[in-house]
Amino acid sequence: MKSSCWWPLMTPGGLISTAVVAVAVWLVIQVMLNCPTELFSSPPPPSASYPPNNILQRLQKLGEGQLSGPEDVYVDVAAGGTLYTATRDGWLQRMQPNGSWEHWRFVGGTALLGIAPSADGSMLVCDADKGLLRVEEGRVTILASTVQGSTIRFADAVVEASDGTVYFSDSSTRFGFSQWFLDYLEAGSTGHLLKYEPSTGKASVLLDNLAFANGVALSQDETFLVICESWG
Repeated sequence: MKSSCWWPLMTPGGLISTAVVAVAVWLVIQVMLNCPTELFSSPPPPSASYPPNNILQRLQKLGEGQLSGPEDVYVDVAAGGTLYTATRDGWLQRMQPNGSWEHWRFVGGTALLGIAPSADGSMLVCDADKGLLRVEEGRVTILASTVQGSTIRFADAVVEASDGTVYFSDSSTRFGFSQWFLDYLEAGSTGHLLKYEPSTGKASVLLDNLAFANGVALSQDETFLVICESWG
């Protein structure tokens, strides 16, 4: 008597489907084991509703085709509306009231974000990679790159009070400028509002647990600060 063994034959389509499933399972396992983000519940949407408008359709683009990734702006009203901004090529750029642009001061780096004037005539600049900077003619000084023993990972926006105190945001303590999207995916709240005191030369944390701390503004009478949370 002869015995026979039968093996199921798999069509090319079946082989491809099996391979796709195997790869998908492998990818899921890799993400679960190596994903740099942690799982947090998303914050509830804001309760306020705002009517739609088309205001931005009437805007005028300044420096289009001339500037590399401008972020923040400062308008010097006393100088007739001279405008300053920081760009990704490491420059502080200046636009004169007549609309002409010039390279004003070179800072270096590719992560210049918020800017604000200082009473001494210098410009305060947030470099997401380096921290809080003071930019003067021919000189760049790092004012704060750490806070309470930890590296400032994502310096973002800055404002100076009349007494010289500087307030600035640190968007994320987990991810730097080149990985901002990971902070968005994680939807965590690791941002800070920081304070730099010239008298001590040190930065301290005023407010923590912020969902990607972003823009910072000081009220006219300097009795309160407003800070934006991008993910909040």
